[in-house]
Amino acid sequence: MINLNKQLRLAAKAAVALSLLAGAGQSAFAAGTAAGTAVNNRATVNYSVGGVPQGAIESSPTGNSTATGADTSFVVDNRVDFSLIEVSNNPGDPTLNPATAFPGQTGALTYFRLTNEGNAAQAFALTAANGGTLAGSFTGAGTDNFDPANLRVRVDTNNDGILQASENVATNNNIASLAADGTIGVFILGDIPLGQTSGDFATVSLTAVAAPDGNPAGTLTESASDTAGVDILFGDPGENNTETAADQYEVGAPALTVAKTSATVEDPFNGTTNPLAVPGAFVEYTIVITNTGTVPATDVAIADPVPTSTTFAPLRYNAGASDVRITVGASDTFCVAEAGGTDTNGDGCVVSGGALQVGAPALANVAPGAGNAVSIRFQVSID
Repeated sequence: MINLNKQLRLAAKAAVALSLLAGAGQSAFAAGTAAGTAVNNRATVNYSVGGVPQGAIESSPTGNSTATGADTSFVVDNRVDFSLIEVSNNPGDPTLNPATAFPGQTGALTYFRLTNEGNAAQAFALTAANGGTLAGSFTGAGTDNFDPANLRVRVDTNNDGILQASENVATNNNIASLAADGTIGVFILGDIPLGQTSGDFATVSLTAVAAPDGNPAGTLTESASDTAGVDILFGDPGENNTETAADQYEVGAPALTVAKTSATVEDPFNGTTNPLAVPGAFVEYTIVITNTGTVPATDVAIADPVPTSTTFAPLRYNAGASDVRITVGASDTFCVAEAGGTDTNGDGCVVSGGALQVGAPALANVAPGAGNAVSIRFQVSID
């Protein structure tokens, strides 16, 4: 017969099985489990004595020897991590290069994209400044030689890369809440001094500081580790709550040259053959506007007084139907310059106050390049 005590000693080799009871409610982000998520589990120990299964024992944080234990819990902490890049004023264009601006422009735009790569919603305080360090992949950069005035920040709330009137308000200069994995565009607006010329560059930078969700004016600081509350860890490469990115404005400006010549085209004696500038002769003026700059000149208009001792000659072009001939490249347009000072047909030409005036729509833009030069011709007769 086997001794009972020996039998009990043999049975002391208990079989132990452990299983984890995982808590529910975890959310999956590309940035990881959401901050504040409670992670709960407990262990279960099963064993036998003398081949007889005994009651299971569940674990607890303080130790337990009964079938009912308690979860061991911790809360997922807040990993503050985000990126800020310049994206060339287009939400779908990753190219890093200067934004074009022109002299005297108010509210010239550069564009950035901020992405919350952490695991909790964050607020962000945004500030703009002159100067900064451009990304290594930035192309087309120039020497920073002027500062735009009146820099301000505006959030692209609908992420379309177009500054809406509803977005261009002073209160839209911070981000109250950006969800984990969320991304949003941000504009810097700057005013370009009127005296800048083509080829001038200005570097501007945007700084984003992570803040508590819903409070852009608040402060985030890293906290000591514990398992009860939501601690904060700065997870970006700089291990802080701040990111800065830079962009440039490149000034593009028209550079207009205006040349005016005259030629006698007809006299009462020789007609159009070797005409001379005698009383009764017709003289044609040709004004040529050439743009040697980098961007079109817009809203171009000319005023040319009809000189003393001459009279404006109507109906000298377009088979006697028009007063002024406008040529761009190989294309001609014509207009009638009403003598009464009122542009009754709305073609942009009129004689007012003794001067020929030509503007839109007959004359509007002068594009860069010699092939886009604009010629305006009209005739006078010698008194």
